[in-house]
Amino acid sequence: MYGRTIGEQDLTFEASGGLIHGTLVLQDRETDSYWPIMAGRSVEGRLDGTTLPELAVARKRTWGEWRRAHPDSLVLSVGGAEDAPESYEKYFASDEGFRGLAAQDDRLPTKAPIFAFRLDERPLAAPYDAMIGGCEFESAGVRVFLYRAPDAPLFESTSAFRLTSTDEACAFDAAARSFPDDCAVPLPGFDTFWYSWSLNNPGT
Repeated sequence: MYGRTIGEQDLTFEASGGLIHGTLVLQDRETDSYWPIMAGRSVEGRLDGTTLPELAVARKRTWGEWRRAHPDSLVLSVGGAEDAPESYEKYFASDEGFRGLAAQDDRLPTKAPIFAFRLDERPLAAPYDAMIGGCEFESAGVRVFLYRAPDAPLFESTSAFRLTSTDEACAFDAAARSFPDDCAVPLPGFDTFWYSWSLNNPGT
């Protein structure tokens, strides 16, 4: 997830109608700049080259979880249909990406699910199977912890943290999916597919 404030200006985003490597490109109304969501920076317009601030607050939820937390929610209806899961059945059953796209980087299968993120603007990715039960590693002097439960469904968000303490008491609580205070800070990133991230970030 990204913040929408650049300098002292708040931007209003909407879908541009365009895609880059099968991923959404946003457009802001204030400067008419274009922002591919997998790039995190503008590629055209007055703010060309400007980077959006990343926010580590995104968490995917089931409808049941959302309703329990927000029982008065309204649902957007398109043509009388609130849900059309069959629209995605062919996509998830196929090894191909959107409209036949395939990863050019063969280190992972095209549709391998990954958690993708940046450290000091360097793009990185970890496949889901490497994070089951938790994994910790260091990159460019930054200690990172990533976690997925053994039975986590595809839609569930990865728990991602930048570790700030080496204290042995700083243990990850899998039930709460968190660390004690002052041990770690949330790490911004994307749960996505390998082709989608790697085509847009070839130096991953």
